[in-house]
Parts: sequence; C-alpha cells; structure tokens
Amino acid sequence: MREEKNKVNTRGLARRLVAEGFTLIEILIGVAIFTLFATSAYGAYASLYKSIDSVHNKTLASDLANEEFEVVKNLTYASVGTVGGTPAGLIPVSQTITRDRTIFVVTTNIKNIDDSFDGIAGGSPNDLFPADYKLVEFNISCAMCKNFT
Repeated sequence: MREEKNKVNTRGLARRLVAEGFTLIEILIGVAIFTLFATSAYGAYASLYKSIDSVHNKTLASDLANEEFEVVKNLTYASVGTVGGTPAGLIPVSQTITRDRTIFVVTTNIKNIDDSFDGIAGGSPNDLFPADYKLVEFNISCAMCKNFT
C-alpha cells in the first residue's frame, strides 16, 4: 500500500512540474504581444519627433518672416521695393538665409496698389498718383525640411 502512495505522489509531482512551466505557444504569444507594444511605442516616439521637428522649422520660418517685415518697416517708403524690380528698392528678390543649421530661401514680392478711395488710374475720377500703398509678400521655402508649407 505504501508503494501505491509513492506512485500517486510521483505522478502528482510530475503533473505539477509540467503545469508550472510555459509552453512554446504561450511564449510565442507573449513575444508577439510584447513586439506589438514595442513597435507601437517606437512609432509613437518617431511620430512625436517628426512633429516637434516640423513645428521647430515652422517657428524658425515665422521668426524669419517677422525679421524681414521689421527690415521693411525700418526702410523709408521710397526704399521699399525689390532690387531691379517695380517698385525699385533695396530689398533683394531672393535670398538664402540659414537659421539653426536650416537653410531657408526667402522670395520677396512687392507691388504698388491703387486704392479706389481716391479714384483709379484712367477711371472716373482719374487718379494721377496710382501708387497709393505697397503690398509686401514674403514666400519662405525650405528644401531640406519635411512637411514644410
């Protein structure tokens, strides 16, 4: 009878040892779930980094535009214009500016505007001085920046 108890205990112990370990399927499923979470976390990190870089480049471009407008504000009215353009002035049509190791190309467009308040050139009443004010536009582009508008 004592031998039968030992056999039962031995069989029960063997069953417990098998039940305590992981099977290959369980390990593979665990690795797959971990890989899924790790890949998702890395993708979120990479996306966040791209977004921060894009915002940084747009902030640099905005600051650059503000600098260019300040230059225009500090010029005399007669000097506001592009070099060799109409109206003629001191501002270059295109210039390459580097900020924080990022290269921006600034293209300037300045136009004379005829305001209808005092008449239009050739209209009724005829405006003898049609250049009432100047419209200044800056187009800033960055070839090395991703997702830059």
